[in-house]
Amino acid sequence: MKTEAYINKIIEDTGLSKKEIQTLVEEKKEELKGLISDEGALFVIAKELGVEVSSENQELLNEIELNISDITLNMKNIVLVGRIKDIFNLSSFNKNNGEVGYVGAFKLNDNTGDIRIVLWDDQVNVFKDERFEKNEIVKILNGNAKQGRYGGIEIHIGRFSKIILAPEDVDYKKYPKIKEEFKLINEISEKLGSLSIEGKVMNRSPVREFTRKDGKNGRVSSLSVRDSSGKTRISFWNEDINKIENIEIGDFISLSSLNPRKSNYTEGQIDLHATSWTQITKKDKAVKFEEKVIDTIDTLQNQKGYISFQGIISAIDDLRKITLKSGEDISLLGFNVSDTTDAIRVTAWRDRADELSNSLKNGDGVLLKDVELRFNNYSQKNEVTIANDSSIEKIDLKIENIKVSEPSKNFKQNNFSGNFTDINTIQSSGFFEIKGVLSNELKNIRFYEACSECRKKIDNCTCDKAGDKKLTMITSHILEDESGKIRATFIGEAAEKLVGEKAELIVKVKDTPDYEKLLKKLSSSIIGRDIMIKGRVKFNDYSDAYEIVASNFQDINVDDDLANRIKEIMT
Repeated sequence: MKTEAYINKIIEDTGLSKKEIQTLVEEKKEELKGLISDEGALFVIAKELGVEVSSENQELLNEIELNISDITLNMKNIVLVGRIKDIFNLSSFNKNNGEVGYVGAFKLNDNTGDIRIVLWDDQVNVFKDERFEKNEIVKILNGNAKQGRYGGIEIHIGRFSKIILAPEDVDYKKYPKIKEEFKLINEISEKLGSLSIEGKVMNRSPVREFTRKDGKNGRVSSLSVRDSSGKTRISFWNEDINKIENIEIGDFISLSSLNPRKSNYTEGQIDLHATSWTQITKKDKAVKFEEKVIDTIDTLQNQKGYISFQGIISAIDDLRKITLKSGEDISLLGFNVSDTTDAIRVTAWRDRADELSNSLKNGDGVLLKDVELRFNNYSQKNEVTIANDSSIEKIDLKIENIKVSEPSKNFKQNNFSGNFTDINTIQSSGFFEIKGVLSNELKNIRFYEACSECRKKIDNCTCDKAGDKKLTMITSHILEDESGKIRATFIGEAAEKLVGEKAELIVKVKDTPDYEKLLKKLSSSIIGRDIMIKGRVKFNDYSDAYEIVASNFQDINVDDDLANRIKEIMT
């Protein structure tokens, strides 16, 4: 074809004007630094726009295919060939004109590197093609190089671009299949976009249902996976939950196409989320965990992750039975381990709690191996959790003058008279001091706008001049002692102090799919806590029982309560 014939054919098939075509020719020639003629540029442009051209000039097209390493910012009309390395989630958004737009992305790999390919609107239909999967060969025509969201360069696929899956005019031997690359958990960052990990399943959460913002029902479950560098949680949403149906605690698995995201409620934490393209494979493999032995308990406050240490049991609680929101009854055991430098709180759950409650007693020397350190936002201290792979051995250990744990400097002590009332003896309204254990999960958190002066709801404010509006939250819990139980309500600062988070932060998560996950996390730091409450008790006609509204509360220091018993053990 001659030059004019090319132009006429492109005008006929695309509706572009001659001036627009000439502009594309100049851009293509500039891009290829004058190494192509007008006729060659028109041939390439015609192919990129999907215009039927003669196959006799196929060599010309092959000559101008680019490597990923050759791409620079703002290049246009790019032709690329490579294999799909990763697939990212497809998202929708509202355009300024009121229409719904769509955006999706995948990572392309050739022998020279990787690059993110971003697709818009109708172009995302390629995601529905059964051939669209990892390791498939893809040819991209008329892509544009732009600055990427996470840095680097991205190729954007627009209206006049084209994606060809499994192209026939490509030498597949030039693009060997991509081997899976697994990231260590401590290497995970949001900038990775999509990643694969492998490790041992440490825990699996039950499926939870929730109502989405659009009113539809949703489901979520999660796996806790550990490798040699750390532990992470992977969330599975809706139909993707089926992928973990046969996964059990203790399995070694690999997971691909996971999307990292910043946590909505834990600063600095990255959560992993499964996608439609996530694949899970069980492997006959084991994780070699590096044993990290800590010499003295006081240094545990400067550590994180999994550790091993020894000490003397200086306080041990009675075994408790906790009913979860799911209806499951589980066991909970808490105890303190001390040496001459400090003491630390240890918690065991389920079967491990039952087992340890029958074998441990105050004064025992113990060696705790591969236990997990977790920071408690309320006490502002590290605490220890007995994980599935943790072990506790009794050892012959004698330590004189063991240390009794002390509250954090950030923990405010409150004045109580010490005149505590058994819950089942309360038969009238009034102010009472009671103590017990919080025994139920956090099922919901309520919010309202309050006057900063009188602290009443804005609608009920009686101030001559109302103060500023202050977001206030309310939580309710069941407090149990040996005699009975009572519903306890925490309002404003008391509620924030109990859950360890500010109202302004929690309210941002309330209408998101992560709300149930947040409630579960907050519950883990509430269930089983020994507290004392000072507040007003009144009778609730609806529940036909007395309830207490906390005006003040504080955690009970188990070490103080058992100080005399510890002295007896050590003498």
